[in-house]
Amino acid sequence: MNLIIPFTKDIKFDTNIAEITSISLEHDWTYNESELLGNFTITGEYKIHEVSVNKEPFEYVLPFSVDLNNKIDEKSICFEIKDFTYDIKDNNTLTVAIEYEVEGSEITDDREDLEFEEMLDNAIGDIDEKKEEDDIEHISDTPKLEDISQSDEDSYVTYHIHIVKDNETIESICTKYKTNENILKDYNDITTISIGDKLIIPDIDE
Repeated sequence: MNLIIPFTKDIKFDTNIAEITSISLEHDWTYNESELLGNFTITGEYKIHEVSVNKEPFEYVLPFSVDLNNKIDEKSICFEIKDFTYDIKDNNTLTVAIEYEVEGSEITDDREDLEFEEMLDNAIGDIDEKKEEDDIEHISDTPKLEDISQSDEDSYVTYHIHIVKDNETIESICTKYKTNENILKDYNDITTISIGDKLIIPDIDE
């Protein structure tokens, strides 16, 4: 399974938006049977007036859901932001456009049957070993099959949107965000960069 999913949302501010001075995108998700649920968190700062030196912070949480139709192996799920852009309209509305990719391996009936057979074989093997160790003594407790589970920890990634300024280079931007050119290439076309270009920069955990 491989899905490329577009997401757009208009965020209406209570005040005028003269300029977005900084903006970041974070996301988290959980998997529930055949549905992926999560939130995009948009944070940053903006100016109410062009000539103002004051910056106002903002934060908005945008929920999303994806119906995956078939059961997916949760361990195989890969969630990645492919593109993130924004625009200002009507002087008080921030429009965000996010494109993300969801990959994962589908669980078929044959696979479920195979996993059950493996669990049953392991349980029978444990019983046989117990009988040998106890010299076929009476087993009072029914052996239990251990549940196979995965940690419920949410995936959490932070993305910075950098607006290219005068005299900035790929090297200086990499230094500022403690990243490298190869990572930038994974998210952006950096063959040529110009003033005002927007670059997606993932926050790398050290």
